[in-house]
Amino acid sequence: AWLKEGLRVLAKMGEAGLNIDVLAKRLGVTKGSFYHHFKNRQVFSEELLAFWEDAMTEDVIRLSREGDYSERNKRFMELSFELENFDLEVAVRAWALRDPVARSYLARVDVRRIEYLQELAELVTDNKEKAKTVAQLRYALFVGATQMVPSVKGEELKRLRETLDKLLFID
Repeated sequence: AWLKEGLRVLAKMGEAGLNIDVLAKRLGVTKGSFYHHFKNRQVFSEELLAFWEDAMTEDVIRLSREGDYSERNKRFMELSFELENFDLEVAVRAWALRDPVARSYLARVDVRRIEYLQELAELVTDNKEKAKTVAQLRYALFVGATQMVPSVKGEELKRLRETLDKLLFID
């Protein structure tokens, strides 16, 4: 409960909102409950980042492993580009600018996501260098879309992804 609520607070209020009092109030529990689960705020932050890494990267990849390229790509994109994920991505990236621990989690997540996008691209091209470039460009589109104000979402983002894939000869 603490970690799920932590992600919701992070998405809405940013890292500064990850206050023990705020979290306890939102969960309807005492601060003592927090300290029962976590030694301190730093431990909570690291567990929250690990939870985010697993939920927003490893779970998405696990759920996108079945089928051919088109099916896997469609599922990965649907899960990755869900609207509620955008605010969370922005919050984690902002946190990583100021905090070396958050930065290390984000760096690992970025590498892992690009590796999976490259794995997908390698299903339709034998050229590993092209697959890597495709993966990096597709991921740059995702990161850029989340960082724009207002962010690029929904059908507009889908159109941009499809256009990029056509330009890269991947459909």
